[in-house]
Amino acid sequence: MSPSLLPTPLTDLRKRAPEARALIRAVLEELVGPVELRYDFYREWNGCWKVRTEFTGAANGRLEFTLLATPGGGMLALPRPMPERWRTATGIAANDGTRWTLSAKGELQAFAAT
Repeated sequence: MSPSLLPTPLTDLRKRAPEARALIRAVLEELVGPVELRYDFYREWNGCWKVRTEFTGAANGRLEFTLLATPGGGMLALPRPMPERWRTATGIAANDGTRWTLSAKGELQAFAAT
């Protein structure tokens, strides 16, 4: 897949924080069930936005998400590290309807259901 067709790091979160919160909740609820969330937004050295989360409910844990802009203008919240089952069986839904995953080498790619 051409690099121009891949999501890119989201560097401007000014008006998109509520969208990011809703997306992270939707991703977690799809994959583990209803959760209560605590969010901590921060910027990486390269300007990309990341979010640390702590969740309780159907599952308890901590995950960090990298926020990416999809080629179609949507947002992708990519969990890091990505659990293997999510990587190979479901992918991660972006809010524009696309699904993404990481290859065995850790490269971002569109998710192709098998």
